[in-house]
Amino acid sequence: MVTEQMKILQCLCAICIILISEMSTLIRSQNLAPTFMTNMTVVRITEDAPRGTSVFRIAAEDKDGDPLSYGLEGQLASVYFTVNSSSGDVTVKEAVDREAYAKSNDHFGIIITVDDGINALVRKTLHVYIEDVNDNAPAFKGLPYQADVAENENVGTEIFKVFARDTDRGNNGSVTYEILELIPSDNTGLFEISKNGSVYLKGQLDFSISNIYQVLVKAVDQGKPEAKYSTTRLIINVIDIANKPPEYLSPFYHVRIPENLPVNTGIITVTAIDGDRGINNPVRYSINGTSTFNVDKVTGKITVASLLDREDMRELITINITAFELVEGVKDPSATATAAVTILILDVNDNKPIFYSEQRVATDTFHVTVPEETPIGMPILHIFVQDLDQGNNGTFEVYLRGADSTAFNLNQNIVYNEGTLTLQVANSEELDFEKNHLLQFQVFAVESETEEIFSSVAIVHVDITDRNDNSPVFNQDYFILEVPEDSANGYNVTCITATDADSANFSKITYQLLGSDNVLQTFDVDPLLGTFFVKNKTFLDREKRQQLFVTLQARDVGGLATNVQIEVSISDANDEVPVFQRNGYTEFIKENVVKNIIQVQAFDRDQEDSPNSKVTYRIIEGDPLKYFRINSSTGVISVVKPLDRESMDASLNGIINLTVQAKDCGKPALSSTAQVAITVEDVNDNEPVFNQSTFIVAVPEDQLDQCVSIQASDSDVTDPNRLMTYRIEDGARGQFIISTEKLDLHQAAACIRVNPDSRLDYDDGPRKYKLTVAAIDFGFDPNTGYTTIEVEILDVNDEAPVLIGSSLSDVFASENGRINTTVTTIQAFDPDTDAELHFFIRGAECLDEKEKKLSSSLCKDWFQVTEQSGSLFYSGPVDHESVQAVRLRIQVVDYNTVLSSNMSEEGHIKIIIADENDNAPAFTRTENKNVVVSEFITEGLEVTVFEATDCDAGENGIITFCIVEVTFSTADALPINETATEPFYIQTSLNSKNVWEGRLRIRNHLDFTLKGSWKVKVAAIDGGLPSNIVHHLLEVFVVDGSSKLQLIFDRPPGNVLLNEKQILSILEATVPGTNVIVSKISPAIKNTNLKRTFMDVFFIYGNGTAVDPDVVRGEIEQNVSALSRLIDIGLITVDSFSSHLQSDNNVFLHRVIFVLAAANIISIALAAFVPMCIRQRYQRKLKAASAMSVTVLTSAKSNPSIFDVPGTNMHTSEGSNPIWNKTPISEATCCFNDEASLDQKSLNSLDENAIADEKDYFNIRKPGTYKYQEKRGNVLLKSARKRDAKNSQEVAAQDFLTVALASREESKYMEKLKSGKMVYLFSNDGLECTDL
Repeated sequence: MVTEQMKILQCLCAICIILISEMSTLIRSQNLAPTFMTNMTVVRITEDAPRGTSVFRIAAEDKDGDPLSYGLEGQLASVYFTVNSSSGDVTVKEAVDREAYAKSNDHFGIIITVDDGINALVRKTLHVYIEDVNDNAPAFKGLPYQADVAENENVGTEIFKVFARDTDRGNNGSVTYEILELIPSDNTGLFEISKNGSVYLKGQLDFSISNIYQVLVKAVDQGKPEAKYSTTRLIINVIDIANKPPEYLSPFYHVRIPENLPVNTGIITVTAIDGDRGINNPVRYSINGTSTFNVDKVTGKITVASLLDREDMRELITINITAFELVEGVKDPSATATAAVTILILDVNDNKPIFYSEQRVATDTFHVTVPEETPIGMPILHIFVQDLDQGNNGTFEVYLRGADSTAFNLNQNIVYNEGTLTLQVANSEELDFEKNHLLQFQVFAVESETEEIFSSVAIVHVDITDRNDNSPVFNQDYFILEVPEDSANGYNVTCITATDADSANFSKITYQLLGSDNVLQTFDVDPLLGTFFVKNKTFLDREKRQQLFVTLQARDVGGLATNVQIEVSISDANDEVPVFQRNGYTEFIKENVVKNIIQVQAFDRDQEDSPNSKVTYRIIEGDPLKYFRINSSTGVISVVKPLDRESMDASLNGIINLTVQAKDCGKPALSSTAQVAITVEDVNDNEPVFNQSTFIVAVPEDQLDQCVSIQASDSDVTDPNRLMTYRIEDGARGQFIISTEKLDLHQAAACIRVNPDSRLDYDDGPRKYKLTVAAIDFGFDPNTGYTTIEVEILDVNDEAPVLIGSSLSDVFASENGRINTTVTTIQAFDPDTDAELHFFIRGAECLDEKEKKLSSSLCKDWFQVTEQSGSLFYSGPVDHESVQAVRLRIQVVDYNTVLSSNMSEEGHIKIIIADENDNAPAFTRTENKNVVVSEFITEGLEVTVFEATDCDAGENGIITFCIVEVTFSTADALPINETATEPFYIQTSLNSKNVWEGRLRIRNHLDFTLKGSWKVKVAAIDGGLPSNIVHHLLEVFVVDGSSKLQLIFDRPPGNVLLNEKQILSILEATVPGTNVIVSKISPAIKNTNLKRTFMDVFFIYGNGTAVDPDVVRGEIEQNVSALSRLIDIGLITVDSFSSHLQSDNNVFLHRVIFVLAAANIISIALAAFVPMCIRQRYQRKLKAASAMSVTVLTSAKSNPSIFDVPGTNMHTSEGSNPIWNKTPISEATCCFNDEASLDQKSLNSLDENAIADEKDYFNIRKPGTYKYQEKRGNVLLKSARKRDAKNSQEVAAQDFLTVALASREESKYMEKLKSGKMVYLFSNDGLECTDL
């Protein structure tokens, strides 16, 4: 009874809901819908508008001032445009091709929409007109082009017509033609083309010239700014006509024959053929204008008719051979052709060489007159020689023979056929009139390249004429004369004459002197007698010039002259003073030395080895103490007693000046003086002396810069003898060094320091040193002086610190430790009492858990050390996930150490980073939405899989998933909170990639009558203490199975599965803004061989609501292009689950009213039939229990994943039955079936819903599970778009599938549609709940 009352209450609630819905609809109806502006009818765009260009704006107004949202609908709109929903600006998405819409008057229609968010979406058709641009070149039609034209075709005849189409409009599509090229190009004006493409013959064709022509034709449009064009070739074949005379196979015939060829010898054959290739009449031959040769009239063979002599006839003979055709055995006088045959007569050696005079008269004797001593190379005679033969037969050698032939030669020795020989002088000395007046010799011409070797000889007579060819001759080649330098003017020195071998006038001689002006002023010669005399005595000076040279020339009347050299020596007189070589002499001598030191020399310019030039020497001044002596003859100055440099006057600076005299022995004697400066050099004859014999000093052991200065002196007066250097001879042990420091120009002191390369050690080394120091001068033979220095060492801080190893043991540090907190303390030791220790970190190494080195930048700032105390503390955030251990290099420094290193050796300390739970889990797969179809909801259905990672290690990185909150919401109701345990549960596991997974499953049946979304808040919790938690919100949509659309293909399921991604892309493009879900792919009939497959799909909006399948079916019907592509894949039928239901609103209202009336009637009837209802209720329980026991066995075998009992309201899980809300009856209740038989209809329903074949069912896949995915294009099939515009009325009148099948052949070239994200569902294909 209570159950029946609950039903009545549910009906009343439904009525209330309907009334509330009608009231809200009435309120909304008072708001006015937006309207488009009046100009939103037609827009124009250019077809070359680039992507992203704004082409127009959607304009609308709303009287209520509501915010408007603009949009575009239709397949073409989605392909070509995108719209800004706020501003209405429409931009180009894909360039529009005007030519694709030429048949629809260059335009197409799109749907523009406007929505105020309150009223229904307002739509309007907008006509888009495309303005043409010149983007297409003319295209030739009917290719290839070829024409056959007879060679005698009349000029001006149209022989062909080409045609090119340009799909552009106006001038852009207006085409004109021109000829660009003609091959062969001998006659470029042979053809012409008109503007309409007609090709005309403009010249006469000739098959013999060319039998084929290639005409390159250009078609160009009149577009602006740049015309477009295309080219093609027209092949013109020339047809031959019988109008050609015979043609010789060769245009020229040449033959070479010897002159002695026998008669009737064949020399060449000519061949001619019919000029008309297709006729080939017989050809005969004849010869014209010669009796020397014959021709065979049939074969064309030419033979010799008479003997040939090349020397008596032309060498080159041309004969004409006429070829004529026989037409039907009769000569055709119009068909003749003549060929010229050139015959070259070759030579035979049958002639000898012949000599000719200059007048070309043959002779063997030649006479010529030549002056004596004609120059070499001078031609004296020209002889012409010729051999009438040719080539080697006419080649011969020419040469001279005879006793006098050596005086001459020929310009050439080889002559080819003929040549002019030039006789030249080869030796002019043999042409001497005084020796021989007549010369005679022979000229031979002998063939050299023939077997016969013919030859000829000619005699040449040469007469020699006399001339003045002898010069005067002196009896000596060279004359030597002597003249005293004090000779008077006119003094005759000698007489020199010459003779001439020529007679008569050629033997008269005259004399003259040749030479410099100085010589010609001193001497002269008598021109006739040849007497040589002094002309001017003032130029006779022996000291200036002891010898003079002059040339005496003798010249005859003929102009020939001979020269002879005269050497004149001038004898001496004492007129010169002795002269020293130098103005002054300088010499150096060491003190304490007795030796020769220098030689002075003076020269007297008077004659050598005479008293006038003999010189003697003596010291006349500068040596009062007689230290020096000079040799009077040689001028050598010697030291006769030792000199002491230290005892000399310091003002002289060691220099002694001597005056030396040089005097000759002439009469009267002449003399001169010179200065000699002698520098006495200091000798190192004194040793250095210290001012103390012993020095005592104290030095700290760290002393490096302090200098102990000592000094010695040296009595020598010059450098370097008095300069000194110092060195430590003994006792330093490598601990001390000495250096010399300059005090003034000549004095130096010694500076003794501690060796910087060693150190003094008060504790371990000697505390006293005794040094022996030497002073050494810089003389050539150094002298040395000695002294002693006693050094006492003073103690200082000189020990380096040492790190204590126990303080460098490995330590642990927690990540995220508090900054400035101490980790450990590092200790060090220094034996010095005044040590001041400071600790430093010299470097850091970042290590992973396997102690492999990482980048040092990761941990370089994590730790620092207190400089004075050695405390190691945190200086920055420490992260175990990036670095697992840090190895520090530690060093300690003693600031008071003054000697050697103040730093210890580096030590290493390893800090192990302990992990803390400082990283929260992170979801790696972040799906926000998922969809579950109500008819497939079963216990344990996997909705989605979450993945999460945690960077922490160990227990801190273990992740557990749990459901925090579940909320159900619909579009018309407030959200309903559900407990976390009711609808869903989640399972946690670790996959093979070490990633934590959480599988969200359905725990209980979801109420599919509720349409909306489940918002599931999932938490990922790590295992740390305290644990970290992150949340992720998943929205699960529940969709009614009645929204399913069924596609039927005439292909097997495997083929449909392979094309599934292409099918989905087409469907998503057909209904933009939706996600297409495939719920099932199955064969049509179980256990049959029919190739037919069912595909069940859902179209889901982003808010989880499903699209009415009838609406989807209409969209597919209107999109011919998409439908054509589906047909190519095998689509034959499109059906929907709700196609048989009435969707009319009036019918629905009538039914509501009917339900309300029926509800009132039922409420009245309930009071009368309550007892009967109670009884029937128990009977139904018994039948349901029986049906359940059978159903469990049947459905579990066919599909173990199905737990519902078809045909009943029974659910197999406790508390899930929406009617009874009670635990299912156990199998023990089967005993109640005794009175009632099993509901046979319910059992039979199991057969109707049985699975056809489990192998043919395919679970729905999630995105990314396809092995191959291709990017989908967004260009539609051109032919389908044309059909949309042309046949829109026909498509509306006919069945859409019939029209699509008819246009299938026009839609074979499809372009891919741009697709969005695909959403797939988990599917359980067990049952169709028709019984429910």
